Amino acid sequence: MYHASTKSETSSPVAYQEPPTFSFSDRPLLDNISASLELADYRKALRQSAMFARLGRNGPFTVFAIPNEPFERYAAQVPGGLMNPQNATTLRQILGYTIVRGNWSPARLNATMKRLKSDRIALKTLGGDALTVQRDASSGQFTLVNMTGRVARIWLNGAPQSNGTLYITQDILPPRG
Repeated sequence: MYHASTKSETSSPVAYQEPPTFSFSDRPLLDNISASLELADYRKALRQSAMFARLGRNGPFTVFAIPNEPFERYAAQVPGGLMNPQNATTLRQILGYTIVRGNWSPARLNATMKRLKSDRIALKTLGGDALTVQRDASSGQFTLVNMTGRVARIWLNGAPQSNGTLYITQDILPPRG
């Protein structure tokens, strides 16, 4: 969040995240995902599946990106490898489950949950399946829940982008598995 400078601070028109991240709110999702070494495998998969260019458009989109370690761990379990062209359908299903139309910032998620008097909300992904965002009652942190009840924690909680919001998960969460 941008704040006015004090005498000891340099004034800058650039709004940095609190806490600091690689992500810049004046850049689109595509740019910030490309700039992250931690999301290199996710970026490569988005490109291979022809979903990458979509994140450079106006959107808005909310992305629940998968970091390298969980992506590689899951990919190793797929016969032939997840990036193998014969597994293109599986790859598109997984990636489609990480992208939601609309700008679902933490504030919007909290406001919607409050209005619904619920600690969870189901969001329709680009893959067509419902991804549940759940707020932990004790910590207030968001987790993701797939259609079989499997849970993934969130590492980066809602960095604003010029065309949406970026979250980074701590694990891969397939729609049904």
